[in-house]
Amino acid sequence: MNKKMDQKPDLLQVLRAHGVDVDTRGGRISALCPFHDEKNPSFSIDPDKGLWFCFHDHLGGDVYDFVGSMKFGLDNWDSRNKVMFKEVVSILEAKNFKQQKITPRKKEEKKKELTQNVIFLLGHVTQIYHQNLLQEEKAMAYLTARGLTEEFIRTHKLGFANGNLGVMLSMLPEDVYRDLAVEAGLIYVNTKGDRRWEFMKGRIAFPDIDRDGRVLGIIGRSLDQQQNPKYLTLNGLPKVIWGLHRFSQWQPLIVHESIMDACTAQLMGVPSCSLCGTGLTWHLVEELKKKKYLGFLSQDDEPSKRAIERWKEKIPHGRAIVGEYDGHKDLNEMATEVGWDAAKSRLFTLLEKGGFEYEVQEKA
Repeated sequence: MNKKMDQKPDLLQVLRAHGVDVDTRGGRISALCPFHDEKNPSFSIDPDKGLWFCFHDHLGGDVYDFVGSMKFGLDNWDSRNKVMFKEVVSILEAKNFKQQKITPRKKEEKKKELTQNVIFLLGHVTQIYHQNLLQEEKAMAYLTARGLTEEFIRTHKLGFANGNLGVMLSMLPEDVYRDLAVEAGLIYVNTKGDRRWEFMKGRIAFPDIDRDGRVLGIIGRSLDQQQNPKYLTLNGLPKVIWGLHRFSQWQPLIVHESIMDACTAQLMGVPSCSLCGTGLTWHLVEELKKKKYLGFLSQDDEPSKRAIERWKEKIPHGRAIVGEYDGHKDLNEMATEVGWDAAKSRLFTLLEKGGFEYEVQEKA
C-alpha cells in the first residue's frame, strides 16, 4: 500500500474508531483534539481531502499520519520512517476500514519560501498591525496587564489585527503584494472568490523579527478565552519559532511553550523564544539544532513537563528545566500575580539549576 495512492482508509471512520467525536455537519469539521486535553475544539478535519490539522500543536496530515501519531506520539511520528509507516499500514489493514477516494495534492503544493517580496509584505503588514495596536485600548490593556512595557511593545513591533488589512493592502500600487497576502494566508478568499476576510482578525500579532530587522513570520495570539485556538500561524509560510532569530547561535537561549513566558523572560534579561505550543516539527528541530546552548523551560503542569522531555529527545544537547512557580501555572502568571522580583528570582534559580547564569537586568 502506498501512502500517495488515491484510495486511503476513510478518515472519519478511523477517527471515530479512535474515540474522536466527529460531527459531520458542514464542510470543514472541528473536534476536540485527541492528542491533548482541551475544552474548545482545535482539531480541524477536511473529510473531502482526507486531512486533519491540530491548531494547538500546529501539526496535521492524512489518515496515516493520524494513526502514526496515535501509535508513536504526535512529536515522534515520522512518515519517512519505513518501519513506523509499515506498522501503521498493518494496523489499518487489520481493521479493514472502508476505502475513501482522495484527490491527490499537487506536487507543487508546499510551503512558500521567504522571497524578498514576502519579507517586504510581512514588514508592511507588521507596521499596519503595530499602528492598530497603539490605537486599540483593549489589546494594549491586555498586554500591559500581562506585564509588557510600552517600550517592549514598540521594540518588538507587537500589533493587532482589527480587520482593516485588506483595505490597507489595496492602497499598495503593486497587485503582487495583494496576491501574496492571499498565498501567505494573511487574507482568506472563499472558493467562489466573492468573499475575503482577514485570517488573524481580533488577535494580537507577534511578528518574528530577526537580528537584521526582517520579519520572518507573524503569529496571532488570542485576546480572550473565547478565541480558539490560542495561536494561529500563517498556513502559506513556514512555521516560525517566535524570537529564535533575534539572538546569535552562540547565545544561550531558553525555549518556552508560551509566548507570554518568552516575553516575560526577555524582559528579565534572558534570551528566550517560544514554540507557541508543545508541537515541534522536524524542520523546527533543525532550526533549533543550530543553537549551541539551549534550555527547555516548562510551565508548571504535566503536559508541559512531558513536552520538554520530548524536545530534549529530539535535540539532545538541550537541557530540560522543570518550571516550578509556587502554585502558579507559568512564569508570566507568577510575575503578574506575585511580583516581578519574585518571579525573576525564581527564573534565575531554575536556570542556574539547568546550568545557565545571567546577569540581573532591570525590566525594560
